[in-house]
Formats: sequence, C-alpha cells, structure tokens
Amino acid sequence: MHPDSMWPETSGSAGAPEVAGRWEALLDRSPRLRPWVDQMLGRRRLRLQQSGVAQVEVERTLWQELSRWLREFEELPEFAVSAIAVTLEDEALHEVDPDAGAGGASEPSASGSPEQAVLELETLLSDATFALAFHCVDARVRPLLPASGELEAVPETDWFALLYASARPQPALSAEVAVALVLHALSPGWARHPAACRHAALRLFLADSGDLRGDLQRLCAALPRSWGLQTAHLPAFVAAAGHARLALADASGLCARFVSSLKARPGGLALLADRPAAPASPEELGALFRNACKYGAIGGFRKLLPLL
Repeated sequence: MHPDSMWPETSGSAGAPEVAGRWEALLDRSPRLRPWVDQMLGRRRLRLQQSGVAQVEVERTLWQELSRWLREFEELPEFAVSAIAVTLEDEALHEVDPDAGAGGASEPSASGSPEQAVLELETLLSDATFALAFHCVDARVRPLLPASGELEAVPETDWFALLYASARPQPALSAEVAVALVLHALSPGWARHPAACRHAALRLFLADSGDLRGDLQRLCAALPRSWGLQTAHLPAFVAAAGHARLALADASGLCARFVSSLKARPGGLALLADRPAAPASPEELGALFRNACKYGAIGGFRKLLPLL
C-alpha cells in the first residue's frame, strides 16, 4: 500500500498481508476505488480514535472493515466494480450547474465504441443479479416513460441516463445500485452529448413545476437538439421526469422483493439483501418468468430462475 495512505498497520491482523494483496489486485483493475477506500479508512480511523479505542484495536477494526468491503467487491462482476468506481469518482456527474448552458466546457466526454458497450451490457446481464435488475427496469421504469406525444423525440436511453445521473453514488451493491448500473449500461450514448448539454438536461430532469421560470428559451437551446423541445413542452417533461423518478424507486423496491423470495442468494444477490422486504407477489413472479422467456438470450435469467 502507499506509505502516505490511511491503511492500517499490517501488525494489526494476522491475515493482513493476504487481505492487502487481494486489495492491490482489485485496485490494479479498478484504480478509481483507491481514493474512496483511503477516505473511508480515514473517517473510520478518526471515529475510533475519537471514541478512545486503543490503537491496537483501531488497527484490528480497520482490517476487519477492509475484509468485509473486499468480500463485497470480489462478489461483483468486474464491470460492476468499475462502474461503481466511476460513480464514486465522478461527483460532477451528480451536480447541477444552473449556468451550464452558458459557454464553458462543451465537448462530449470520452466513451467507448458501440461494440464495446454491447459487450459490457452482455457481460453485466450474464450475472443473475443484474438480470434481475434489468427485469425490474423493464417492468417498472420502461412502461412509464413517454413514448408518444410531445416528448416522443426524447429517446428511452436518454431517460435511462438521466435516472442514472440522478441516483446517489454508493460504494457497495444494493438493489438501488444494481438497478442504476443497468440503467447506465443501457444508455452508453449519453456520454457523447456535450457536458453543458448533459448538465442542462439533468437540471431540467430534477426540476419541479415551480422551477420553470426565467429564461426558459435559453434552457431549451442548451438541451439535446434531437429532443426538439420548446418552452411549451417543459411542463410535460418535468411531470414525466417526476413519474420516472418514482418508477425508479418502485423498480428498486421490486428488486428487493424478488431477493426476499429467493431460496438461495449466491454471489451479488446476497449483497442485495441489505434491508427487510416482503416477498414478491405471484403476479410479480409471473411477470419475471415471462420476461425470462422474452429475453432468452440474457444468460443471467438462466442462473436466476432456479433460485426462485
């Protein structure tokens, strides 16, 4: 580990060298996790020291925390670990700049090729955890997105991207994070919009009806041109965004209910059981089985269904 980091002394645990080696292997694959780990260790160390815990106990407790975090991350597919690391690092993605449409950075952010995006999606959905999250998006979010009328030019993938951008970054897997990562994988083209355009769209997505004042024409001009939105369309967009955010919460709740219905929870599914939830209803289970047939090419469904 780096000598100036917040990592505990290896003398604090007999298993420290092995845990440290596994962490280094993980951080070599996902280096963006390193600042978060250092930050979390620093906060935990400070709390323990302020509570009067002996130094040897501080070091031992930190190794216990590192072991727990490591098990959680090692249970995840590599793409999921990388995606979580990106959301933890890129706090700017979750900020809304009211002046984002006025000059400033306007270049699109880097993004992979369409072929790479398809491969990453297939890899993610080959895991039962994310196949389940995909079903929850398909069952709860997709039906509530506007597909006709004045908002029909806003692509479904852009709604997915805005929902992902509005989600709070979290360092561990949960039902909310699994659903958000699926939304991220389903919207790879969003990063090709200029940064100012993405900020303006997120600002509008998070607005309520009382925020629709001021120079709305300027806001419309900053939005993706392909949306074709005029000021008269903004109230409908804000209302649809509110429905989409509620649908996202509903999808996360549905995911938690399915996890409660599982006979076993291998891999990342065990990490989704982070809070009590009622089992899925017979109607919800039936919809999952129908979707597994509809999307037969998704390998994660074949791993998920035997667990129900």
